Amino acid sequence: MDKEKAVLVAIDFQEAQTRIMPPEIGKILIQNLKILIAFARQLKIPILATEQYPKGLGRTIAEIREEFGGIIPIEKVSFSCCGVTAFNRQLEELERTQIILTGIEAHICVLQTAKDLIQRNYEVHVVADAVGSRKKLDWETGLKWMEKKGAMISTTEIIAFQLLKEAGTEDFKKLSKLLKQEA
Repeated sequence: MDKEKAVLVAIDFQEAQTRIMPPEIGKILIQNLKILIAFARQLKIPILATEQYPKGLGRTIAEIREEFGGIIPIEKVSFSCCGVTAFNRQLEELERTQIILTGIEAHICVLQTAKDLIQRNYEVHVVADAVGSRKKLDWETGLKWMEKKGAMISTTEIIAFQLLKEAGTEDFKKLSKLLKQEA
């Protein structure tokens, strides 16, 4: 994983989506996404975000909107982010090849996006502790399916240390504190 090649994609962290998660799972997903956003900002990794049918499912939750700053989520009705022209255009303009994939729900929008990105020859890293589904079986099956199709299944900490590469740097000093808070 290379910070010069990576893009963080946050799929559908919306009000209705997070409410349907078991509370302890939703809390972990939000916490890990916030860590990944902080890493992306510090390491100057671009961030793309989406919202699935916001008229019905609401907007991105306030906690995450704050972390996004000026990032405006791309509205979609397609389950795959790749079914949206604006997403494809923004991703292509970045000219990056590695995708750090997070979102809700693992077995629907995250899975279909991963599948489409892999077909387009992107290297996809699905962050298992930053994706979720209402049901554990759907989450597990979605992760297995994505892995069989060629996605790397990672965790927030794996991604963090893959991006940092070494200790002793300013980035390491600033960002390692976030990982300690998580524990």
